[in-house]
Amino acid sequence: MASTRLSDVIVPEVFHRYIVEKTAELSALFQSQLIAADPMLSASLSGGGRTFNVPFWNDLGNTDSNISDDDPASDAVPLKVGASRDIAIRHNRNQSWSAMDLTAQLAGDDPMKLIGDRVAAYWARDMQRTAIATLNGILADNIANDSSDMLHSVSADAVSLLATHQVSATAVLDACQTMGDSLQDLAAIAMHSKVYTNLRKQNLIDFIPAARGEVNFPQYMGLTVIIDDNLPTTAGTNQTRYTTVLFAPGAFAFGEGAPQVPVETDRNPLAGDGGGEEFIVSRREFAIHPRGIKWTDASCAGQSPTNAEVAAATNWDRVYERKNVKMVFLHTDEA
Repeated sequence: MASTRLSDVIVPEVFHRYIVEKTAELSALFQSQLIAADPMLSASLSGGGRTFNVPFWNDLGNTDSNISDDDPASDAVPLKVGASRDIAIRHNRNQSWSAMDLTAQLAGDDPMKLIGDRVAAYWARDMQRTAIATLNGILADNIANDSSDMLHSVSADAVSLLATHQVSATAVLDACQTMGDSLQDLAAIAMHSKVYTNLRKQNLIDFIPAARGEVNFPQYMGLTVIIDDNLPTTAGTNQTRYTTVLFAPGAFAFGEGAPQVPVETDRNPLAGDGGGEEFIVSRREFAIHPRGIKWTDASCAGQSPTNAEVAAATNWDRVYERKNVKMVFLHTDEA
C-alpha cells in the first residue's frame, strides 16, 4: 500500500490560513489582548519596504480653555495640532520540518489539521519570543534614554533577601503609578515562572473560569497573568533579578502579510542515501509593533531583524509621552 505523503494532505492555501488563525488562538499574548490586530499594519505589509510609517496626532495639551465674552473685536487664537510618526519593522520568518518529524500526524485521521496544530504551536511560541525581545529592547531604550520612567525597581542584590525586594502588591502598585492617571488601563501582567511560583506560594493567584467553565486564567490583583521564561533574568552577586511587565490591551499592534509562497512541500530523493526525505516549509511576514515606540533601524544587519537586534536599545525610540505608552516594567529579586 502506498504511504501518505505531505503533498497528499497539505493544501497550502487552507493550511496557511489555518495556522494563522490557530497561532492567535494558542498565543497567550493574543488571548490576553496585549497584541491587537491592526488592519492598517496588515495593509502596509502587503506592499514593499522593510519599515512602515504610522502617523499619529499629538495630544492637544492642557492649555486652559478661553473665557467667552461679547466683544466682537476680540478673536480667539486657535492652538496648533501637531503630528508625528511612529515606525514599524517587518519580520520575515520561516521554518521547515521533515516528514520524519511529523510521522505520527501523517498517520492520523485528519493529518492536515494535526500537522497544522503543531506548526501553529511553533509559531505561537516563536512570535511570543519576538514580542518578549521587543519588550527587552523597549526597556533597554527607556533605561538608556528616558531616565527609566517606565521602570520601577525594588531589586537590591542584597546578601540577605528581604520581602521588600520581592514581588508584592506594593511593588506592583508603585510600578503602575509610573503611568500616572492612565494606570487604570492596565489589564495584564507577564512574569517569569519563578515570580509566578512565589505568588502561588503566598496564595495570591486567583483562577478565573473560561467561558466554557474550565479554570485556566490565572489572575493577580485583577490582572490576567502570562507566564513566560523568556522574560529576562539577570544574575547579580547575591541575587537574581527578574523582569515583570504590566500592560494594557492593544499595547502592541499586529499585522500579518502574505508571503509569495507561504507554505511549500517538497521532496529530496537523494537524502538518506537515496531513501528520500519530504519536508514542509512555513513562511510568515508580520509586524509586532509597540504603540508609541518607533523602530530606528540603527543596528540591523539583514533584511529583517533577529530577536537579538530587536532586543537592542539602539533600535527603539519612544515617540509618545510616557503615560500613553501602555506598559510598565518591574524589577524584583526572587529566591
